[in-house]
Amino acid sequence: MTTDGNRTGVRQPEEQVHPRTPDRPTALPSWMLDPPPPRRTLGVRLAEAVAALPGAGWVRRRWWAWQRRQRLSQRYPNTVKILAVIVSFVVILILVLSAHALYGLA
Repeated sequence: MTTDGNRTGVRQPEEQVHPRTPDRPTALPSWMLDPPPPRRTLGVRLAEAVAALPGAGWVRRRWWAWQRRQRLSQRYPNTVKILAVIVSFVVILILVLSAHALYGLA
C-alpha cells in the first residue's frame, strides 16, 4: 500500500492534489498574515520619476549594453600590448624631438 491509500500506486486522473492544511488555526497575528503594502521611499519615487522621462528606457538599455561589453584588451590582449608599445614609442620620440628642438633654439 502506498502512502496515499492507493494499493496500485497509480494516481487516478480525477483525484485532486491539495496542500495539507493544519488542524489548528495559525497563531500568527493578522498584520503578519496580511501585511500592509511597502511604503514608497524617496529613492523609489525618484526612480519612478526618472523612468517616466521620455527616452529613459533607451538610455537604460544602452547603459546595460555598455556594462556588458568586452573590452579590446580582454578580447585581443597581445595585439593591444603591441599597439601600446608602438604608441608609447611614438609619444616618447615626439617628446625627445621636441625637447631637442627647444634646446636647439637657444
